[in-house]
Amino acid sequence: MKKHRDILVIEDDEDDREILEEIFRDLGYKNNIIFFSDSTEALTYLRQPEITPFIIISDINMPKLGGFELRNIILEEEILRDKDIPYIFVSNAHDESSVKQANKLKVQGYIQKGSDYAKYKDKIKGIVDYWKENIHSFSSKGIKKQG
Repeated sequence: MKKHRDILVIEDDEDDREILEEIFRDLGYKNNIIFFSDSTEALTYLRQPEITPFIIISDINMPKLGGFELRNIILEEEILRDKDIPYIFVSNAHDESSVKQANKLKVQGYIQKGSDYAKYKDKIKGIVDYWKENIHSFSSKGIKKQG
């Protein structure tokens, strides 16, 4: 089932990765959570035909390849676009310009990182639970069955 496939988290900040790792551990989802500190490595991973994650959670401001640029590549490359993976931005940036840019890139969510652990955890839970219940078209190519 699609809801048990991998969740990709692309976050260059080690402290933010650790917080998200703790949140996912606390939430107890059966999905494998795969962390990337470098968005170019995440892109290489996503280009593998057999890789079709459940969801991508991505920071915006990252070195080498920012979240906006990564999302744009996913939309431009047919092999990536056809995987139809929900893409969620998680960022400290919440200015109008960033939100507008994210909307132009047809993301499925944009949440602000939180300093309040419980609220941040609730935001992540809300996003993941929504996509677990949402009827969404996913390519059947390359789906790995996971328990």
